[in-house]
Amino acid sequence: MMPYRLVESEAFKALMDYAVPRYELPSQHFFPEKPSQPSTSMLKSASSMHSGNLVLHLFLNRNPQVKSAQKTLEIRGKSAGHMLHHVNIGLKVKQCVHQIPSITMEASIQPITRTVLRVRLSINPDFKWNDQVHGTVGEPWWIWVEDPTNDHIYHSEYFLLQKKQVVTKEQQFLVFTIPIFEPLPSQYYIRAVSDRWLGAEAVCIINFQHLILPERHPPHTELLDLQPLPVSALGHREYEMLYKFTHFNPVQTQIFHTLYHTDTNVLLGAPTGSGKTVAAELAIFRVFNKYPTSKAVYIAPLKALVRERMEDWKVRIEEKLGKKVVELTGDVTPDMRAIAEADLIVTTPEKWDGVSRSWQNRSYVQKVSILIIDEIHLLGDERGPVLEVIVSRTNFISSHTEKTVRVVGLSTALANARDLADWLGIGQMGLFNFRPSVRPVPLEVHIQGFPGQHYCPRMASMNKPAFQAIRSHSPAKPVLIFVSSRRQTRLTAIDLIAFLATENDPKQWLNMDERERKRRYSENLKIAMVI
Repeated sequence: MMPYRLVESEAFKALMDYAVPRYELPSQHFFPEKPSQPSTSMLKSASSMHSGNLVLHLFLNRNPQVKSAQKTLEIRGKSAGHMLHHVNIGLKVKQCVHQIPSITMEASIQPITRTVLRVRLSINPDFKWNDQVHGTVGEPWWIWVEDPTNDHIYHSEYFLLQKKQVVTKEQQFLVFTIPIFEPLPSQYYIRAVSDRWLGAEAVCIINFQHLILPERHPPHTELLDLQPLPVSALGHREYEMLYKFTHFNPVQTQIFHTLYHTDTNVLLGAPTGSGKTVAAELAIFRVFNKYPTSKAVYIAPLKALVRERMEDWKVRIEEKLGKKVVELTGDVTPDMRAIAEADLIVTTPEKWDGVSRSWQNRSYVQKVSILIIDEIHLLGDERGPVLEVIVSRTNFISSHTEKTVRVVGLSTALANARDLADWLGIGQMGLFNFRPSVRPVPLEVHIQGFPGQHYCPRMASMNKPAFQAIRSHSPAKPVLIFVSSRRQTRLTAIDLIAFLATENDPKQWLNMDERERKRRYSENLKIAMVI
């Protein structure tokens, strides 16, 4: 509880001396001897001096049968006043109790693997805000997860409950992961303790009695020591000319036969940079070879990725192979004739969901023979339901048209690949889930921690180390820096430019000659003047 406000008053001192035992108050020797009971004048004086927390403390000490402030909520105001021999003071006690920070918590759990549990914690404020008591910012809390059997803490974090959230009774959510062990414990405790108020805490119990863990998953697919397959294995000179390399990498070599020579559904889980786009092209080439009148659909999660594929495939597949490639997104919607003539449709999940709903009236949907879903691990994200509907509808269309539609899912390395493969109808032959360490280009990881609690100062403190890391590890090659907002993108870019300005060669990151740079500047200046 926050420190009491001490006021130099004889009535106040006498009241304190009556209610607080000697061993609780170091300054007791300044107070007069304890009277038999508090007088009405003492209570009136204490009430008039805005000592609400003091009044509550006096009430709890005067009435030991009331175990806590929470119990005081159940007592009517007049009853509390009668206990203190002053009827009007009871309402003051009730007001003080409602101002003590209190929250209620509910937790929902979801096992990700047999050893990792995701917890979604909902937090509801349950007290009245008073600027004189709580300030104008927020009430800080510490939240942790503990195992009562061995007193281990598996997760802890600092949580600030904002004033606006308390006033509007806005529900807050925390999502985090914790480890679990077998045999399962009976329960975990989620404990929330106020950082400023003694005794202000809440407990939520996570019960594992009815928790169903996922099945034990088979190990990752082992990368076989195979002789690299030459691109001549494609058997078509046109396809071979599309690639600048002469041999497929180890991952592509291992999956080549399944993708290019069978119609089996495939789930490919492999790290970024392992050549999953080439794997998608192998499946598309099989459609061009075996089912020339059919269509292939490639679904990317973002419009930016769709545009990237279109820029590449417009040249390599449409111009060099003579196959019609069509973009189908919210920004680009070609006419029905262009879609009907297309051999390859590149689209987003939401757009294809809307298009395939009227599959009975759209013949081009019925002509689809392969559905390639990139980043299929996003099934567990917010857009997951859209992907679920697309796959389910594809299977439904296939059953009604009696035409098998092949499904190829591309993903990063998965923890539960077997579950996803079963849902996609993939047997052992079509499941390839390589370890995250299986990379054609070795990955070197450097980790640096930053202790700042608040987002903006912490991000500002990371810009200089990021600049130094670029100079050390990638001075001449492309670099990706991930931040969480568009505003932070600008702030980080401005800082990097400022750091460059202090270097001997401020233009070291401009990979263009002076004439090209001036031409770009003039074009951008013209666009800015028009706007």
